[in-house]
Formats: sequence, structure tokens, C-alpha cells
Amino acid sequence: MTASPHDGVNRSISNAVPSASSETDDRQVDPAPNPHATAEQVEAARSDTKLAQVLYHDWEAETYDDKWSISYDERCIDYARGRFDQAVSGDASAHSALPYGRALELGCGTGFFLLNLMQAGIADKGSVTDLSPGMVKVALRNAEHLGLDVDGRVADAETIPYDDNTFDLVVGHAVLHHIPDVEQSLREVLRVLKPGGRFVFAGEPTTVGNFYARWLGRITWEA
Repeated sequence: MTASPHDGVNRSISNAVPSASSETDDRQVDPAPNPHATAEQVEAARSDTKLAQVLYHDWEAETYDDKWSISYDERCIDYARGRFDQAVSGDASAHSALPYGRALELGCGTGFFLLNLMQAGIADKGSVTDLSPGMVKVALRNAEHLGLDVDGRVADAETIPYDDNTFDLVVGHAVLHHIPDVEQSLREVLRVLKPGGRFVFAGEPTTVGNFYARWLGRITWEA
């Protein structure tokens, strides 16, 4: 999908920041990863979806790529590029714009989708956001190892901490089903997109896939 000059929501948020290349003294400090949640935090997470997401993914972050066979080689580069091409099929302008100048991934996890898209020539520069500090840490480490120009912030998709009209492309992979208020997150996507920018979401689970993924997550959580 593309954004028109009138699609964005004209508002700012308190923790909005410029691009990583700009110097700023008042940038909000992101929380540190917490891979060892307390019993009290775990109990509180039973009634707090976002807290549960943070605790679970902070705990999983360092081993997540191995667990899900995520890599940053030709296998996953081809997969990510294939999902992008399928999502924009029939729209010639999507490919004529390549590479996009700056791209953002929502719910980045360890950076699987955006980092592989960047390696495939989809974007020159990237930004990653995730609720989990642990995931953002690993995503940025992966980007550094790959020599990619990427900055990151800990944030949920309903309050994206970047200025209006910042990105040429916003992407997400298997993230929409994690977001409590998808409509608000899409408002934010349109806000941070430049006029004429594009957003692409892919990899949402099927009903059956979601069932198995949730049961696997529940078993892991209980363990």
C-alpha cells in the first residue's frame, strides 16, 4: 500500500526522535533486556498482553534465531524478497522505487525481515522497533555483523517513536496478530511514512499455524 500526502495523522508524540544520524541530547533511554523475569512479573503478565510479550521475547531473544532456523544468508534473503515481491505484485511502481532510502520494521524480532530485505536490495538504510528490548538488541547486533546501516528503538507499534514523514517504506512480518490496536498502529505507519511511501506486511500465520504457534508459546511460557 502507498500513502498519500493526506493520509498521515498530523500529531507528534513525546518520544519522537530524528534519524540515528542526527545528534540529540534528550533522546529517551530505552529499557535494558530482562531475560530473567521475576515470579511477580510473570504473574502480572497473565493479565497484561504487552508485558507477556516483552517477558517472553526478552527470554527468547538470544536463542530465537536458532530456535526458528532464522538466518541471514541466501535462503532467507530469497524468502524475504519473495514475500515482498508477492505482496506488491501487480504494482510496477513498487519495484521502480528500489532501493527505498530508509525503511522501518515494526515488531522486528531479531531483524529477520528487514535485514534480509536490505541484503536483497530493497532498502539502503533501516530502523527497527520492537516491544522487547532483548529483540532490539539482537537485531542491532545482527545488523552490525552484516555491515548494515540500522538504528533501533524499543517501542510498540501503536506509538512509533519517529518523526512524521521519516520513512520511504514500513514493513512487518508476522506482527499484526500481536498488536492489540491494529487500526492505531496503521495510523502511526501512515504518520511516519513520507508522502507516496509504502507499507508491506507479510507472513501472518494461517489459522492452523497460529494455533500451533500459540500452543508452542504457551508451553514455553509455562516451562
